[in-house]
Amino acid sequence: MRIRSRVAAIPPWVAVVTITAAFAVVCWSGIEQWGNNGGDDAYTYRDYVQWLDKQHRIPRRDQNYEYALPIGVPAVGVVVQRAFGTAKTDDPHSPPLQGLPKLLRRLLWIALVAGGALGLARARPPQPRWLLGAGLWLAAAAWAAAYVNAATNNEWWLPLVLISYTAGVALVPVTAWLAHEVWPGRRWAAPVGALGATLLPPVFASVLYFHPDPPFAVLCIAAAALAIRAIRTGLTVPAGVALGLTLGGAALARQSWPVVAISIALAVLLVARRNALLYLASAAAAMFVVAGWWWYQQWERYGNPIQANLNRPGYMLDHEPFSFYVSFPTALVTHPYVPHFANALLPRFHAYLWSDWGGGYHHWGNTHAYATTLASVQSVLGFGGDALVLGGVGLIGVPAALRVARRRALLATDAPLTVLTTLFVLAWVAFVATLVRFPQQGGDPIKAHYLLFLAPVSAVFAIAAGRALVARGGWRRVALLGWVVLYLVSWSLTLATAF
Repeated sequence: MRIRSRVAAIPPWVAVVTITAAFAVVCWSGIEQWGNNGGDDAYTYRDYVQWLDKQHRIPRRDQNYEYALPIGVPAVGVVVQRAFGTAKTDDPHSPPLQGLPKLLRRLLWIALVAGGALGLARARPPQPRWLLGAGLWLAAAAWAAAYVNAATNNEWWLPLVLISYTAGVALVPVTAWLAHEVWPGRRWAAPVGALGATLLPPVFASVLYFHPDPPFAVLCIAAAALAIRAIRTGLTVPAGVALGLTLGGAALARQSWPVVAISIALAVLLVARRNALLYLASAAAAMFVVAGWWWYQQWERYGNPIQANLNRPGYMLDHEPFSFYVSFPTALVTHPYVPHFANALLPRFHAYLWSDWGGGYHHWGNTHAYATTLASVQSVLGFGGDALVLGGVGLIGVPAALRVARRRALLATDAPLTVLTTLFVLAWVAFVATLVRFPQQGGDPIKAHYLLFLAPVSAVFAIAAGRALVARGGWRRVALLGWVVLYLVSWSLTLATAF
């Protein structure tokens, strides 16, 4: 009992920081092992950054495959490249901020560490001061790692990867924040949310190469958490401005921002009705201030403010085959990796989600037998993860949204779960509709990272389902515990044997 009371006395943020730090170390080890192998159009995004830096304008359709990508992440890439080294691929970059005096560099790093530690120690996870502290701490960690690696290896690609690394690692405390907002009175919510984020393979895979999806995911989940907090504490104009600024940042990161913005707006309207109008109006105004200029430029160029590159001549199908919608290939268990079931929606997404279908952190075809065995184990155990997430959405989230819509016997978690349910369902509807509208050979867009912003949401729903099973007791609790233990072992071995 004494040990249990001492453990209970540990502040939740200590556990969150510990989990985040451990995940940051694992991710950095992954980056060092994966090296400059890229993945998921990483080289194309890098070329976008370098074109922007050299030409001071975004590339055209014939100059870069990702010509329609919003400018936000590439612009950050230019800044990071200039701060940490050179944007030229044929020159080795110098150590980060090498031009500054050595004493000043050390003082700046110490200031980052001290500021981050102070912010983390003096505020609870959801508070802005805690978020600022976490950001400073991650910046210090990234700076230190980049300096050591750049000074020893002269790797030009590392600065851009640091953007994905910092954002991917940040998804862990952001998930903790989201879980805290759903269960604000539960001390365990934030640490369990943080742990849940580290157990989702796409979160780990997202840090290994330069990509806009990790920053987009962080901004989307921050927006959802801000909306949930505003519902609980007050739908004020300042809260709306904070939401709008965050969504504006998301709009400058990815074209899929309307799914997130519309989902949050619909959920807030469903919860608060007329009381939400001023809040949402202030959010829309702030969002327009941040991203309106970009929408106008895209409208002038393409007649579409959210122009994408999904229509690819020479790669398109007339329509998706029946197997795209309904299929359960045995290879999902025996060979859950490329090139099997390439254009089967749910099997491929499941394998991408749990067992690295596309080789995001494996070199399929040049791996040991135990790696392929672990991929099969991950796929099988992933069915349990699917059941937890979908069970949480269907049996907990949807009923909560229905109670909110009908104003009947509302529970404390109904409002936040309504926001997350709306986001989850509409995001999936939009994802499938896009795949059907733009059918491509080999099912190229069927990739889990396009829905990376749903990873924290999925973790919350899995936690909600797990709570329900624990409350039921008996064999359900034993089955859940057994699955968790098996998955922890499988995922740990997968990480240890990847690359």
